[in-house]
Amino acid sequence: MDVSPQTAIDAAIAGNWKEAIKINLEIIKQNPKDVEALNRLARAYLETGLKTKARVTYENVLKLDKFNSIAAKNVALIKSSRLQHAKTLLHPASPPLFLEEPGVTKTITLIRLGDPKTVSSLHPGEPVSITCRGHAVSVISSSGAYLGRLPDDLSSRLRTFIKGGNRYEGWVKSVDPKSLKIFLRETYRHSKYKNTPSFPLTEKLTYAAFTPPELVHDEKPQVTTTEEDTEFTSDYPEEERL
Repeated sequence: MDVSPQTAIDAAIAGNWKEAIKINLEIIKQNPKDVEALNRLARAYLETGLKTKARVTYENVLKLDKFNSIAAKNVALIKSSRLQHAKTLLHPASPPLFLEEPGVTKTITLIRLGDPKTVSSLHPGEPVSITCRGHAVSVISSSGAYLGRLPDDLSSRLRTFIKGGNRYEGWVKSVDPKSLKIFLRETYRHSKYKNTPSFPLTEKLTYAAFTPPELVHDEKPQVTTTEEDTEFTSDYPEEERL
């Protein structure tokens, strides 16, 4: 079995929580203080209905990092009566959600990332929202924390669409300590933009000239000449040719 953070994340994205539990347990055996693996394990326990194991695991995270916002939030959630409602919000996106649709969806790498602890605590599939702030479009977590910004060129484009009535939904697609990618989908297009996609196609088709093999010659053609084609020249001066 391939044991790595990415395989654990992939299992979670696929909703294969039992597999996610196995992988994260193996990772924790190698490093019992791996806070991210513990958070993933607790999440998997929670999704399979093992609330007690989830709570204990989150509490272990807080023993290692008492300011861990994900663990603190979920411990409080487990102890509250809002757990069943919150599970629908926390459940990660299924793979079909990330299917690309030209002009309607786009995977975006954020710039000017927010607090590293907040970003690293995210999980693929978590919902995010976008909001216009000045000339920028910021990305906000479900708990209201700032995560980062869209690149300037895309911000400029989407600000116009958002103010014009378009609506969008987003989800975390991948995350590591120095990078955060989100998957953004247009969910409503205002009639004034009915023929204008939110995310224009940028791929260009290239065509290569093709010459049939039978017309390609590796050697230069031989040129034959006859005596009639050859101009005669004399070694003597013109006045001596009488």
